[in-house]
This record gives sequence, C-alpha cells and structure tokens, in this order.
Amino acid sequence: MPTVATARLACIVVFAALGCEAAATVPEVPGDDIFGFTTPTDVGNPGETGFANENDGRVGKRGGAYRALNTKYELGHTAAPDWWVGASLYASHHHVRDVPGFADVNRTAFDGLSFEIEHRIVKRAPGNPFAIAVSLEPRWGQIDSVSGLPAQFIDAAFKLFVDAVVVPDKLFWGFNAIWTPQRAEDPVDRSRWLSSSGILVSTAMAYQWSPKFFLGAEVRYLGSFSTILPTQEVGHALYAGPTLWWKITDTVAFNTTFQPQVAGRSIDNPQRRLDLDNFEKAQFRAKLTVAFQ
Repeated sequence: MPTVATARLACIVVFAALGCEAAATVPEVPGDDIFGFTTPTDVGNPGETGFANENDGRVGKRGGAYRALNTKYELGHTAAPDWWVGASLYASHHHVRDVPGFADVNRTAFDGLSFEIEHRIVKRAPGNPFAIAVSLEPRWGQIDSVSGLPAQFIDAAFKLFVDAVVVPDKLFWGFNAIWTPQRAEDPVDRSRWLSSSGILVSTAMAYQWSPKFFLGAEVRYLGSFSTILPTQEVGHALYAGPTLWWKITDTVAFNTTFQPQVAGRSIDNPQRRLDLDNFEKAQFRAKLTVAFQ
C-alpha cells in the first residue's frame, strides 16, 4: 500500500506537470512584423540572427512635389533569453520641388548609423495575456529628415512595446510608445545646433487570414516638439491605414502599410485640418526580413 508521503509526492508531480503543460500552451503573439509600423515584443530565441531591409516613405506637402524615403539596413541577433541587439546603417532619398518654405532638393545619400538593444521585461503567462518589452536606439545621421538638406544630428529613441493575444491563432493586438530627443544642426545655418523631440504612439490589430498572411489596421499619433522634453509642441498628426504581412518562405517575410494623414494641427497654421508643415499627407512602409537559422 502507498504511504501518505508517497501519495503527496505523486500529487506534487501531477500538479507540476499540469502547470508546465498550462505554461506551454499560453498563446503567443507571432514575433514577426505583423502590425505594420508597430513592433511586437518577441525578441526571438537565443542564437538567432536576422537581416531586415526597412523602407519608410513619406509623400505630399501643401504644394509642389514632395517625396522622401528612409532606408534602414539592420542586422540583429538574439544574444540571450529576452535580449536582442541590432546594428543598422541608413540611406535617404529626397525629391522636393516647388514646395513652399523648402529648397528644391533631389538627392540620395548615406544617412548614418544606429545601435539598438531590446529587453522583454514581462512575459505572457496563465492569467496575464500581455507581454512588455523596452528598447533604446541611439542614432547618428547627416541628412535633415524633413528638408533633405545636409545636417548632422544625434538622437536616441526610447521605446515601449506591448502586445496581447485577443483570439488565439487568429487576432492579435500591439501598442508602441516612443520618445526621441534630438540635437541637430540647423539645415539653413549649420553653425547653429537646435534641440527638438518627437513622440509616436501607435496601436494595431492583426488578423491571421492564413498561416502565410496577416491582415490588419493601424492608427499612429505623431507629435513634434521644439524642446528636448515634449513640452512645446509645434504640430501633431494622426495616421491610419491597412497593414499586410506575408510569410514568403520559412525564413523570408514581407510587411507593408500605407497610411494617409486623417487629422492634424500645426502651430503655424492652426486653422488647417492637417499638419503639412511638420508631417506629410501620407506615410508608408515596405519591409523585408530574412532569418538565418
């Protein structure tokens, strides 16, 4: 006959096994770019390395022709459980013609370097559907992102990522909040350095149409400030649009989104319903990722 101690030990083993099984079945948000601009919290498994070609475009001002494209080439590596690091180089292209307040520019140029470190600080668990990650990305560049004129700058993006499973294997939610303080040369007078900052808050939903396709929608709020801390606003804009993620192969994926500005306000032109002084009529992204096993 089993003793009381043996019975208790058997119960402990059974409950431990059930707990492990429950933990193993906690639904997860896929670690790919299923949300558009919004970044999920998954940082991959230790030892994994990947490459990404990210193209962020902006089109349209109040008059004339305006097109800008920022290209980022990123090599990333999961260095340890819940820790990811990446290094990037940038190129930019600007085509500006007959835009009020802007010099005519038609230039493609190298635009600097960045380094990023990300840490997932909260994992999903039974009873907790949310995961949270934080990231820091310092960057040096040499082209003013709005005018396209030469101007050295240094900034650092402080990032918060949150995501959750809404319906397991079907519907997922993501949220990002980013603050980016900057010191930069004035592109009109490069002997003068200016302080500024930007904030970005985004939320997105992604639906798994099939194992290879996710469709969704995203809303982003962007604010521009003339101070390091986000205290003196010069304008803000709200963008919204559809998102698509396509898993081309087991190691190659593509995501894209196109988002027009649906509302905004500039301090210089408060009577207008869009801010086209600090932002653009529409923004888009096309990103290709490759995972190395």
